[in-house]
Amino acid sequence: MTAPPELLTLGSLRAAQVPFRREKPLLLLAYLSLRGPQERRAVARLFWPDATDPMNSLSVALGQLRRASGTLVLVHTTDTQVSTTLTCDVPALLRACADTDLSGAQTLYRGAFAAGLPDADLSDELAGWVTATREHCAATYRDLLLGQARQAAETDALRAGEWAAQAYAVAGAAPPAPPLFRELHALLRAAGHPDAPLLERDAASLNVTLSAPAPPLPGRQAELQQLTHLSAGETLWVRGPAGIGKSALLRAVPAGTLLRARAGRPYATLLGLPDLPHPPPADGPGWARHLSAQPGPLLIDDWETCDPESRRALLGLSATRSGPPLILASREGPPTLLPQLILRPLPADNAQERAETGGLPALRPAGRGGLSLADAYAALLAPHAPRARQLLACLGVQDNPDLRATQAALEFGGDDMAAALERLRQAYLLEGTRPAAPAALRAWLDTQPSLETEVLTLLAAQLPPADALDHYLRAHALTGSSDFPGFQAALAGRARALLAEDRQVEAHDLLRPHARSPGTRLLLARALDAMGHHREALGILGDLPDTPLVQVYRGRAVWRLGDREQATALATAGLNGDLEARAQAYNLLSSLALSSRENARALDYAQRSAGLFLLLGDELMRLKMICMQTITTQTLGLDASALLREMLDAPLEQLPPNMLLNIGWVLEEQGLLDDALGYAERAATSAEQTCNLSTASTAWNNVGVIHHKQGRAALAAAAYSQAICIARQSGEIRMLATSLGNLAELQESLPLIEEALNILEGAGQDDLAAYFREQRATFRERSGGG
Repeated sequence: MTAPPELLTLGSLRAAQVPFRREKPLLLLAYLSLRGPQERRAVARLFWPDATDPMNSLSVALGQLRRASGTLVLVHTTDTQVSTTLTCDVPALLRACADTDLSGAQTLYRGAFAAGLPDADLSDELAGWVTATREHCAATYRDLLLGQARQAAETDALRAGEWAAQAYAVAGAAPPAPPLFRELHALLRAAGHPDAPLLERDAASLNVTLSAPAPPLPGRQAELQQLTHLSAGETLWVRGPAGIGKSALLRAVPAGTLLRARAGRPYATLLGLPDLPHPPPADGPGWARHLSAQPGPLLIDDWETCDPESRRALLGLSATRSGPPLILASREGPPTLLPQLILRPLPADNAQERAETGGLPALRPAGRGGLSLADAYAALLAPHAPRARQLLACLGVQDNPDLRATQAALEFGGDDMAAALERLRQAYLLEGTRPAAPAALRAWLDTQPSLETEVLTLLAAQLPPADALDHYLRAHALTGSSDFPGFQAALAGRARALLAEDRQVEAHDLLRPHARSPGTRLLLARALDAMGHHREALGILGDLPDTPLVQVYRGRAVWRLGDREQATALATAGLNGDLEARAQAYNLLSSLALSSRENARALDYAQRSAGLFLLLGDELMRLKMICMQTITTQTLGLDASALLREMLDAPLEQLPPNMLLNIGWVLEEQGLLDDALGYAERAATSAEQTCNLSTASTAWNNVGVIHHKQGRAALAAAAYSQAICIARQSGEIRMLATSLGNLAELQESLPLIEEALNILEGAGQDDLAAYFREQRATFRERSGGG
C-alpha cells in the first residue's frame, strides 16, 4: 500500500505532519520535492530576486522550516545544495490519472496547485512555474473526468452531463480549447444540465463559437465533434477497417451532403449530388467549380469504391484548401498527406459484450441490421482473403494460440505469416494473437464445419499428442470420424496417463467411442479389466495381435476370473517382449507369487518390475511396484521401513486406490490398525468413485478384516458384505470367496465356509482353498463336529 503524500500542494500549501503555514517556505519545499536537489544560489535568486541578500533570505526560510519541524527533517542542506525527501501529492495525482484511478484522483485533487498563493510575492520565473504546474495538474484531472463523461454518454446522458460539469469546473484549469469547449457544451446540452448557459457565456466572452449538439452516436461523441466543426477548406480522412463504424459516423454528422461511393462510369460518385445542373459538369474544371460552391460539408463514404474521375476531382478540391469541408472515409490510408481521424474499437460495458463484439460497432445488436452475430462476423471477413480467414479460424480454435504450430499447420512463410497477422490486427479482428471477438468468431465457425475441421486437423498434426487430442475430439464431433492421422496416437497418450492414475472410468469413456488401432483397443481392454469387466476385456484382447504385451493383459484378466495357471503362462510369455511388456509381466508374476505365498519370488519379481518401470520413466508404476516390494518384504519378516517411508512421502491425493490399499495392508501387518483402517477406507472410497471394482472389493474386505481384529463385528460384517457385492458384480472369484470366508469366520458359519470352498475349488484357487480347509477343520474341532 502506497504511503500518503507528506507535502500537500493541491489546495492550500501545508506539510502533513507539521503545523506550519508560511506559504513561501512551503512553496520552496514543493519546488524541491518536484524538481529534485537544487543549487542554493539558484534557489535564492529564483525565490528572492529582489532581496538585498538572497542567500540570507534563503537561510532565514530554511531556519523557519527547521524550527517548525521539531524532530521531523523537512529539508536537507549542504554547502552548495538544498533538497527535501518529502513526497508531494502532485506525482500521486498524475499516477492516479494515468491509471484511471478515479477515486484516488478525487481524493488527491482538493483544489488548484498552490491555491491562494499571491503571485505578487513571486518572481516572474517562479510565478510561471507555479502557473504551468497548476494548469498541468488541472488539465490532467479534467481529462480523467472527461473520459468518464464520454464513457457515460453511450448509455446515460444525465450522468455524462454531471461528469462534464465537473470537468469544466476543475479549479486551476486554463480555459478549454475550442474543440473541447464544444464537446463539453454538447454533453451539457444533451443532459439539460444547468451549467450549460454558464459555459455558453464563458465561450462567448472568449469568442468561441458553439454549435448545437450533434445527434447522439454511442461511443463516438469526440469523433463526431471533430467532424462537425471542420472549417471551410479543411479535409479530414476518416480511416478504419470494415465494421468500425465509418458509415454510421458520417450519417450522424448533422449537416452536409453524404455520398456513397460508386463506380462504373466517369464521375459516378459525384453524379449522386443533389441539385446538379443539367447537363452536369463534363470535366475536371467544371466539377471543381461546382464542388467549390457547395453550401455545406461534403462527405464521401467507401473511398475504395469511388470512380477514378471523382477521386481526382475531390483530391483536387482538397489541394486548393477552399470550398466546403471535405470528409473522406476509407479502409486504407490517404493517397496524399491529409489529416486523419483513425477510428478504433469502442469500449465494452461488460465481458460478454467484449467477447461478442471486440468493440466493433458492426457486431453490436444495434449495428447488425437484423443479421445474426455469425452473419455479421462473416460480413466483416468478406474483404479478407481465404488464407486470412483460415488463419483467424486456426487461432480461434486454440485457447492459447501457438504461432509456431499455426504457421507450420497452414504452411505460411515467415513474412507471409507476419503480414497476415498484421492485416488482421489492423482490422481489429486480432488482439495480439487472440481473436478480438471470440464469441462472434465461434458463432461464425459453427456455420463453417468444413473449415473448422480442416484447421483442427492441420493444427493437431503439429502439436504434441497431449495438446492435439482436444482438437481431434472436436473434429470428431463435427464429422463423426475417428480416422484422422495422428488421432489414435494422441488418444493413446491421454488414455495411458489416465490408466496410470487409476482413472479407468475416464479412460474407458474416452476410448469407447474412438478406439480403432490395436494400441487404443488394448488400452480400452485394460480400462475394462480395471473396472471389473474382465470377460468383455478378454473379448477385445482376443481380437488383438498376439504380442507379448497383449498376452500379459490377457493373463491379468484370466487370473481375476480364477484361472491362475493360464495367467502364469501368459505372464511368462510376456517376458519375451520389450521393456513395457517385461515390466508388466513381472508386475503380474509378482502378484501371482504373492497370492500363492511365494514371497521371496514375489519380491524378486517386484524389484525387477520396478527397475524396468524406472527405465521407462514411469514413476507412478515404479511407486506401485515399490508398494509390492514393501508388502513382500513385510511378509518375509524383513525391515520394510525404508520402502514404506518412500510410499508415505508421496502426496496422498496423488496416490491411486491400489497403492492406498497396499500401504494400509503394510501398516496393518505392523500392528498400526488405526492408520491401516484410514488407508483402507480411503482406498475403498476412491476405488468406488473411479469404478475400480477389483481394488474396491479388496479394499472393503481389508476394512472388514481390521474391524474384525478390533472387535467391531457389525462394521466388519457390513464391510465384508460390500466386498462380496462388488466382487460378484466384477466376477472376481478369488475375492468373492475370500470375503465370503472371512464373513463365515466372523459369524462362525460352517455353511458359508463350505460355500467359499466350493467357489475356490471350482475356480482352481488351490492355495486359498487349502487355507479355508484348515479354517473349516478348526471350526469343526471347536464346535465338536466331525
